[in-house]
Amino acid sequence: MGYGGVRTRICATARSLIQRYLPYLAASFTGIQVGAALVASEAVVETTGAAGLGFWRYLIASIVLIPFWMVSRKPRISRNDLGPISIIGIGQFGLLIAMLNIAVMFAASARVSFIFATLPLATLIFERAKLQINVSRVETAAIVLSVAGITLLLRTDLYAASTSRYEALGLLAALVATLTGAICSVFLSPYVRQYGGVQVSLLAMLASLLPLGVVAGFETSTLPLENWKQRTELLVFAIGLSSGAGFWCWLYALSKIPAAHVTAFLGLSPITAILLTIMGTEQRPTLGMVLALALVLGALALLTLAKSGRS
Repeated sequence: MGYGGVRTRICATARSLIQRYLPYLAASFTGIQVGAALVASEAVVETTGAAGLGFWRYLIASIVLIPFWMVSRKPRISRNDLGPISIIGIGQFGLLIAMLNIAVMFAASARVSFIFATLPLATLIFERAKLQINVSRVETAAIVLSVAGITLLLRTDLYAASTSRYEALGLLAALVATLTGAICSVFLSPYVRQYGGVQVSLLAMLASLLPLGVVAGFETSTLPLENWKQRTELLVFAIGLSSGAGFWCWLYALSKIPAAHVTAFLGLSPITAILLTIMGTEQRPTLGMVLALALVLGALALLTLAKSGRS
């Protein structure tokens, strides 16, 4: 085989590897972005309000995506699909966030995080039931490992937190948020494959702005926009900018690999949040954190290497 043949083979192999692993890299970016956004959100949410932060976050993200939507070569979303995608967007950005906010009001955040960590498992079950295909042992083992890693990460707060009177209400809200995320992820997949991540992201986020804006109008413990500090403005802009990129990567991954695989990479978010917190306070990572990180990364490696194509 001559030089030209070797070069062609190398290029073909490289393209094949990129096509296989790029969706997993995109899902990884989303998991890391969500964790970083959680840390940044914690620093500004008292000023902006929970719904207010969501409104500005997705407004900025939508503005960022508009130029990419204008040059997109994908077919425009048909009128028949505008409603379903908007409803899914309200669920993804409105109902899910609202339920999580309610959950942490009534239940310990560690317990809420643990329930939400089962999102990949819920997505796997729902996706496989909808598509009527069997769950592979590798997928099951990987997602169980991921949940175990997050449990190990949260173990102290998980068992130390006291049980309040309304704990059950908070845990129920966390469960609703988890199921909402699973259902929205599965139902978004075919729309993303047809119309592309940019268009679906933009419409879904725009649809969520109305309910978020209405709820934000009733928040009374927030500061007016003109009273925000420059640091708050920069953090909110950074959260919105990264959210646009993060959700586009999320939908790109959904269009290429199973939804359960994509949601499993959200296991990187609590790890990212804790690592950033440690870096900010100059603490040292504990043995439990290192083991939790190893479990989650091992689980994600299993999913990445698993030969489970999209059905």
